[in-house]
Formats: sequence, C-alpha cells, structure tokens
Amino acid sequence: MNGNAEWQRWRQEIFGDSPGAGRDFVALTEAARVGPKAVERMLRAGLAAGDPLAARSFTALASAGLAPPDAVSFLRTALIRAQDEFRVRVAEALYTVTRDPGWATPIAGVLSGARSEVVRLDAAIALAGFVPTVGLVRALAAAVSDPEYLVRYHAADTLLRWAGDRRGVDGVPALHEKLTAEAESAWRAAAEELTARLCP
Repeated sequence: MNGNAEWQRWRQEIFGDSPGAGRDFVALTEAARVGPKAVERMLRAGLAAGDPLAARSFTALASAGLAPPDAVSFLRTALIRAQDEFRVRVAEALYTVTRDPGWATPIAGVLSGARSEVVRLDAAIALAGFVPTVGLVRALAAAVSDPEYLVRYHAADTLLRWAGDRRGVDGVPALHEKLTAEAESAWRAAAEELTARLCP
C-alpha cells in the first residue's frame, strides 16, 4: 500500500468521512498516547499528501502536549511546497509547536497572494491567532480593500480583535457600511480607520 492510500485509510479510521471530519481530535490524541510512533508515521504521510487535516493534527497534538519530537522538522519540510489552505494550516501548526510569531509570515503571504477568496479569508481568520506586528497589520489592512467582501470582512474582523474590540464587524455599523460599499475609497477608509487603532 502506498503512503497516500495508507494515510487515506488511517484518516478515515481516526476522523471518519462526515462533512465535519477532523473537527474532533479525541481519537487522534488517544492514538498518540497509545502508539506515538505510528501516529507520527501516518501524519508524515498526510503531510506528504498535502492534506490540511494532517497539519491540523500536529496543532491538536501540540496543544495536548503530544507533538512528535521531530514535528518542527516535518512541518518545515512540508511548508517548502505548501500552498493555499495547506500552507496556512502548516504555518499554524509550526506556531503552535514553536510559539514563534514569525510563522505568521507565510499566512500573510497566502492572504495577499492566493487566487481563491475562500483561501484568502481563511488566512485572514487564521492571523487572529497571532500577535499583531506592523507588517501583519499592513497585510490585513491591504486585505480590507480586497475585491471580495468576505475577505474584507474577515480581515477587518481580525484587526478589530487585535485592537481589543470584541464586537466584531457587525457590531460596528459605520465600519460595516464602508466594507459593504461598492466604492474602493470606502474600503480604503475602513482600512485606514482600523490601522489607526493599532498603529496610531
């Protein structure tokens, strides 16, 4: 059995095949406690297959104190060729394992460069888990002017969180109105307003 086929079989056994597969990591953490080497081998196969769920699994194991000893090496190797959602998940896993905020940089790159609006908004959401830096604020501010509304929305929402405002975009009507406007000038005004909250 090749590595990808073996990973798919194991993935099914651990996570099932429901639409929400991978959201419950209880079976994974139990498997890691019983057979850490076997879990490590399968997650490496998942990374080789470019499966975002494998990267999320490293995040879950690190949060439970069960990350494989060589997790950073595996994840760094995977990041080299990772793109889109997989790149976001691998960078999140590296951050969870190392607590190095520099792993936000690959996610910011996805935010600015991915073709898919779904991937860009995913990156904007993921950045909320990091500590804001001037570079990240600028990246998100640029995304507040994205042509797609949902990307603008989630980028603005992350900036609001960083500014300590828990209301979210829907709770700030004047900001929401700018984001839903058709004029790019309104989006830029929203970006400037949010940036000023964080970089006065």
